[in-house]
Amino acid sequence: MSVIIRLATSGDLYDIVKLLAKGKLNHEGIAPHVEQFLVVEKDGEIVGTAGWEKIGQDYGLLRSLALDASVWNTKIVLDLLQILLKSAEEKAVQEVFLLTGSAVELFEWVGFRPVDWKEIPHEVKQSSHFKQAKEGLSTAMRYTQVDNQRETVHN
Repeated sequence: MSVIIRLATSGDLYDIVKLLAKGKLNHEGIAPHVEQFLVVEKDGEIVGTAGWEKIGQDYGLLRSLALDASVWNTKIVLDLLQILLKSAEEKAVQEVFLLTGSAVELFEWVGFRPVDWKEIPHEVKQSSHFKQAKEGLSTAMRYTQVDNQRETVHN
């Protein structure tokens, strides 16, 4: 079994949407951001994905993390998250937000912290992904590049 993580291409869009639909995850608005998505391949088949979109100059929104049960393991998930956060950092994004229903502890592991919905910038709330969420049903989380760099230096 060979599992690889690679950058998505526009040719992967159909498989990404299919995978997200299977997991009952929002797939609206992915097409313009597909180049900021990663895919996980097992024997040539896309079995996982995660991506982010840049919002304004300083913000990013992590979205659409899905991994087929046949390959799910914490290392792959953490690798996906670390690659995406590094990509956001390289594009000078200061804060990355996400919405999760049940994976709060997983995201805390890489430096995200729960945040009150009132603290989420207006630009982020206007994204198609964020608009579909309901306050109270999802936990909003924030990753701040400066805070996490400071933690890395002190550890």
